[in-house]
Amino acid sequence: MVDGDRRRAVVFDFGGVLITTIANQIGNVAADLGVQPDVLHRVLLGPRGSTPDHPWHRAERGDLAVASIQAGLDPWAEQAGIELRGDEIDRLLAPGEYTIVEPMVRRVEALRSAGVRTGLLTNTFAEFRTTMQRDLDFSLFDAVIESFAVGARKPEPAIYAATAAALGVAHSDIVYLDDFDQNLEPALTLGWTTVLVTDPNDALAELDEVLGRGARTAT
Repeated sequence: MVDGDRRRAVVFDFGGVLITTIANQIGNVAADLGVQPDVLHRVLLGPRGSTPDHPWHRAERGDLAVASIQAGLDPWAEQAGIELRGDEIDRLLAPGEYTIVEPMVRRVEALRSAGVRTGLLTNTFAEFRTTMQRDLDFSLFDAVIESFAVGARKPEPAIYAATAAALGVAHSDIVYLDDFDQNLEPALTLGWTTVLVTDPNDALAELDEVLGRGARTAT
């Protein structure tokens, strides 16, 4: 990174950024149930933002075991008028249902080689850590911030504060890539620069623009 550029850290989300989104699995499950994917997304993964009592959100904070998520979904399904079969969470988390987004991983490597601090910031479960470490080299990151370990999940402010502290940089020095706009809003409020990821190549091009020509690295 060029001298004088104050953006000294780039932080990446995991699902939907470094790996393909689980929205694909939700679509498949929704088709089998005959419901709209966005409706099922709210039932299985919780409403937009964060709630204290949705089982998926509780598991991401480390308050609930993953094995207990399915049993806690009935009130949410009933409210949405959906009858679940009981295997929805297992299907979402089944191995082999996502792929690594290689251009994103190569960019992490290139940034780290260029002396830019890198971070991984993800809502995830304690039970999923082994799988993440199998599929992604954690040594690529100066800091790995997992919601279950922090006890807070995006978009709750505490996890963003924990990220800046772990990286040892000011909020204004962070660029953050995430595929959910609601997760970017608190970061923007704190002074982070954000990139919404819908297409990996477009997001990387935007990252290049954010960092400036002197900070560009090969993909």
